[in-house]
Amino acid sequence: MSYFNGLLDKQLREKVLFATHNILRDPPFSRLDMVSCRNLLIYMDRSIQRQVLQTFHFALQPAGYLFLGSSESAEVADELFVAVDKKHRLYRVRSSTALARSVPQPIASMPRTASAGPPAEAESPRRPGSLSLAVLHQRAVEHHAPPSVIIDRDGEILHMTDEAGRFLRYVGGEPSHNLLKLVHPDLRLELRAALSKAAMSGGNADVDRVRFMRGETAYLVDISVRPYRDDTSGTDVVLVLFDETPGDTRPGADESGDPRDPTLVQIEEELHRTKEQLQTTIEQSNVSTEELKASNEELQSINEELRSATEELGTGKEELQSVNEELIAVNSELQDKVEETDKANDDLRNLIASTGIATVFVDRGMRIKRYTSAAVGLFNIIASDIGRPLLDLTHRLDYPELADDVSAAFDDLKPTQREVSARDGAWYVARVMPYRTGDDRIDGAVLTLVDVSARRSAEQAAHASEERLKLAAQSTDDYAIVVQDLEGVVVSWNKGAERVFGFREDEMIGKSADLIYTAADRSEGVPAAERRRAGDEGRAEDERWHTRRDGRRVYCSGVTTLIRTDDFRGFAKIARDVTEKRSAEGMARAQLNFERTVRAQAEAANRLKDEFFAVLSHELKNPLNLIHVKAELLTRAYECRDIPLVQSAADAIRRSVIGQSKIIDDLLDLSRVRTGKLALQVAPVDIAAVLHTVVEASAIDARANDITLTVTGADKPAMIEADPVRVEQILWNLVRNAIKFSFPGGEVSLALACDGNFACVDVIDRGQGIAPDFLPKIFDMFSQAEGAGRRDQGGLGIGLSLVKQLTEMHGGRIEARSEGVGHGAHFRLCLPERPSSTFTPVNAGASDPAILKDLRVLLVDDSLDALDAFRTLLELEGAKVSAVSRARAALNEIAANEFDLVLSDIGMPEMSGYELIAELRKAPRTAKIAAIALTGFGRPQDEAQALQAGFNAHLGKPVSLDSLIAAVQRVLA
Repeated sequence: MSYFNGLLDKQLREKVLFATHNILRDPPFSRLDMVSCRNLLIYMDRSIQRQVLQTFHFALQPAGYLFLGSSESAEVADELFVAVDKKHRLYRVRSSTALARSVPQPIASMPRTASAGPPAEAESPRRPGSLSLAVLHQRAVEHHAPPSVIIDRDGEILHMTDEAGRFLRYVGGEPSHNLLKLVHPDLRLELRAALSKAAMSGGNADVDRVRFMRGETAYLVDISVRPYRDDTSGTDVVLVLFDETPGDTRPGADESGDPRDPTLVQIEEELHRTKEQLQTTIEQSNVSTEELKASNEELQSINEELRSATEELGTGKEELQSVNEELIAVNSELQDKVEETDKANDDLRNLIASTGIATVFVDRGMRIKRYTSAAVGLFNIIASDIGRPLLDLTHRLDYPELADDVSAAFDDLKPTQREVSARDGAWYVARVMPYRTGDDRIDGAVLTLVDVSARRSAEQAAHASEERLKLAAQSTDDYAIVVQDLEGVVVSWNKGAERVFGFREDEMIGKSADLIYTAADRSEGVPAAERRRAGDEGRAEDERWHTRRDGRRVYCSGVTTLIRTDDFRGFAKIARDVTEKRSAEGMARAQLNFERTVRAQAEAANRLKDEFFAVLSHELKNPLNLIHVKAELLTRAYECRDIPLVQSAADAIRRSVIGQSKIIDDLLDLSRVRTGKLALQVAPVDIAAVLHTVVEASAIDARANDITLTVTGADKPAMIEADPVRVEQILWNLVRNAIKFSFPGGEVSLALACDGNFACVDVIDRGQGIAPDFLPKIFDMFSQAEGAGRRDQGGLGIGLSLVKQLTEMHGGRIEARSEGVGHGAHFRLCLPERPSSTFTPVNAGASDPAILKDLRVLLVDDSLDALDAFRTLLELEGAKVSAVSRARAALNEIAANEFDLVLSDIGMPEMSGYELIAELRKAPRTAKIAAIALTGFGRPQDEAQALQAGFNAHLGKPVSLDSLIAAVQRVLA
């Protein structure tokens, strides 16, 4: 057992027989209940492992167990063993192999030992042909009984009679011993049913008159299934009987019974005798084999007896070795006890030294046996005082009862404890306890002195603090403090309680504290519930109305806490009058509710205002769109192209439409800015390019008023971080304002320059100018100078206000200067720069009117005038236009014809433009068709809603032909 670093118990060792055994070459043991072989098979190859497992199989009882190591398994011989616990490698002998065990042969390459048994020649030979009565009996039964097969619970064939073979048939593929696979196909179904019935019921199962074909002859077979358990071997088997009913040998046989040839009969008889002799020879051979097996088993038994004798001879040596091991074990135990005693002494010594408690051990004669260092100063002990009576020594304690307490520990066997003082003012807890030995004998006493000076000082300080708190509680009048017992009876009532509740102390002492609660709370049991909650949770907070002595109600915020002392258990209720605070909070809540209501009304009004502006924009822009389209028709009509007066009138109409549209947009934008609903879409912008765009758009208006526009400093990009739409809107308002207030023949100068980190645009005119008293109001809402000379140009005084607010949203600034009336005006716009290195210019490309040529366009608008004008305008550009005034008519038109582009209004009766585009996107045929929304709803949310609904682009009315062509180029790209 040195491998396991342990020793076997003597009682176990006497029950175990130890012997050297070579598992590969020595004959195996037999009739064992369990074999434990751990961590041996892992050192062998698979062939040797199988040989060893066959040896174990022979050695075990039919129900024996095999226990292997955690890294081993019996899978190489799974037909011999079945797993009981695969995790712990526990196996059991298969019941199907328990009755068919064979003696394993030793490994041929290894020499046989002398213990393998006597040579085969020493065996006593049996007489040839001699059979045991059991074998004769079995053969007689097999000969006369129906053919049968013995199988295990898994259907594997263990044994069968000779005649059973005619009911079996081997098939191609891997050989099998399963009866259901080998039985004749005509019998397989009924046999499977009988086996299942027997397995479920545990009883017999029969199937009668099963028809099957053998050759060309039909037979009837009775199948019987008989489960059987052999109690001796503990093996479960199943006996299957096949009882064949005699019948015709073959169909159509001659029934006349013609006599056969005598020679043929003689040959058949000789053949029959030869078969019988051959059968007898086979049976004799089988009997000889069985006898050889029996002889081998006898030799194994003799070998085991010899091995047992050898082991008995070694028992004496083992017993001597056992005695020696026992002596070693006893010596080791004694050594362990000594070490444990030393460790206990060390632990005790360190414990006493680390506690810092003065301790003295005395015997029954009060003589000192041991002491700690803390006791030296109290009793003036020195090392030579060991063995001297303790009472002979002087000490610093006021402890006259020391001798009596030690005597009481000896006589009454009870510990005593008292607090004693020292001459230096220190206090100690003196404990005297009997000293008990291991055999429960009183051999002295133990005196310990624990210093409690700090605790005593703390108690005195706590007592003084308690007295001060009591005084403060009684004298304070800000808080009502009511002490009550567990039943709610008042035992203390301070001045604060008298002020809050109106009751005097003599009126409440001994009365129930429930008197200060309202009648409703008393009827609902609120006071008792508070006391229960405080008792369960330690405290109970509450804010509620209470009743004063004069009947008035007072609102208090308080807490009820549990009080537990040595001589009292009850509750303390501390309350504060917050009636005024509650009234103020109520007023604040009312004010808050009022403000919320007003805010909600304002928000609702603001929403109505936004909706009003949106509808107003739509209603105003629809006629403007019609006017603008008609003006476009005038300029493009063949008959009017060469008439300057018509062209001039059309330009004036377009300018007016654009101006009115800008006023509407400015009004809507200003409303969104003031309500914080305008969001900037910031991106890198070339303000020089925007400036050129605005100048080009304003050129017609400037020429119409005989005003010259000049631009300087915009010959190279100047990058800013801004919303391009809003920057264009700012510059448009500034340039248009300068043109509007300039005199005919005048000049408007625009200059772009850098000022630090800002890009600045100066707009200078030499027109009407600004009065000094009006200059500070120039950016106010609806602000216009009285008597302005150019009010015929229109305007509401919101353009410059919008310019200022949009500029400030970008983090820029706008300034206005003027020398006075008649000296012109100077506006300076500055916006934050962006480094030009981060900008990649994009060429938007010019609009190409040719894109409309032969383009199939469906135009949808509920305004017949606008529909007709827009249709004519598109047809002049070469487009093939179909126009309808209702969305449902548009769906019918698209169903009948193919279109490249849909131009649709949004606000239409019966079905809106949003619903129309949704229907188009649902149909696979029109899901990808290009669609542009043309609407008077021009808010950013309107554009976002149109794009989300399915439109490819959104154009706000009035729509110019150039902007439409640019949008068509984008959506068809």
